[in-house]
Amino acid sequence: MVFKFILEDYKCTLPELTLDDLNLDMQQFLENFAKVKEIKFPISFGPLPEKYICKLKCVDGYWVGPLCSSSPGDAPPTVRFEIASGSAIVQPNGELYVYPDSTIWLDCMSLRTAGEPEWTWTHSMENYKKEWLNEVDNIFRITLPKLSVRFTETFTCATPTGTTNKLTIRVVNVVCSPLEIPSPPMRQYTTGNKLGNTAHFSCEPGFHLNGAPQLHCMGDGHWSSLPPTCEETFCPFFTSLNPHLSIIEHNSSFGGRAVFTCSWGYRLVGAPGLECEHDGQWSGEMPQCIPIYCPDPIIPEHGQLLTKTSSKDGKYPVGDLLIYTCNTGYEVLGESSIVCTENGFWSHPPPFCLPPAEIKPSDTIYIENTTLVHLDTNY
Repeated sequence: MVFKFILEDYKCTLPELTLDDLNLDMQQFLENFAKVKEIKFPISFGPLPEKYICKLKCVDGYWVGPLCSSSPGDAPPTVRFEIASGSAIVQPNGELYVYPDSTIWLDCMSLRTAGEPEWTWTHSMENYKKEWLNEVDNIFRITLPKLSVRFTETFTCATPTGTTNKLTIRVVNVVCSPLEIPSPPMRQYTTGNKLGNTAHFSCEPGFHLNGAPQLHCMGDGHWSSLPPTCEETFCPFFTSLNPHLSIIEHNSSFGGRAVFTCSWGYRLVGAPGLECEHDGQWSGEMPQCIPIYCPDPIIPEHGQLLTKTSSKDGKYPVGDLLIYTCNTGYEVLGESSIVCTENGFWSHPPPFCLPPAEIKPSDTIYIENTTLVHLDTNY
């Protein structure tokens, strides 16, 4: 671990560290750490694993990062492999197990502007082909053709800056037990049962995998895990339903539908029906129910309302009954009461308030509880 020191007023507190040196003077370490501005440390991850250099920086009293890089400076080169022919698999210990007669490409990722890296190996006297992959990429490749059984070798890539990375290869004649042919709804495609071969699994529509979608034949002669199973797909139950929302049809299996409706006086906003899709999710968001209101009623000239809305917010919900009356000396022409209906409109137009002398019997016609008013403007 590398430290850089800082003299600014903003200091960072000691992050959580695992100390390997049991004889370390912790008091002295803490005093020195109070001046640290930057921490640099190596890490490795991935199946091979790949090497990186990471940094933490102290900025205004806070640690920022980590920021990791695999290419510049003293970062070890990344070594990767590619199967030209045959099969291979990376073991849990990071070694590459190769099936006999396979051809492997090993790539060393190194900046070509720094110079040509060097591939070395431990035992074999073989003179392997080494070259840049092309004229652009920073990939220096070594070709290992048709590796024979019992071949074991550690290959090391050294960059011109002195950093190294290595990979151990073992050639083993390993075959895994054949997998049973599954029955529907399971579907399986297998490249073989030799070392490094892969079995791919999927399910028919309406089912989903429970387990790994791929199995690999490993170096111990066993598959990387047990074969998965297919389970029927169901969409989740609806929770937190709007108190005015009801489900009148519900089938949560693949292809099933959920159909919604609202209580009297409420309007459905959103899709009235959803379908359960192959991934176990509904085809959309659950709809909502919002109250239906009628517009503010018109108050006729020389008239007034005897009733008020039942709503606390001053709106007129479905079912509200309004009763009109006229001032002294005027009579109601039309319906004296109107009701807010489910379509958001009043059941009748507002009445008129006219002097009795101006009202003729022919002005009013009754049809099925509906009052039609005819006004002769020339009267």
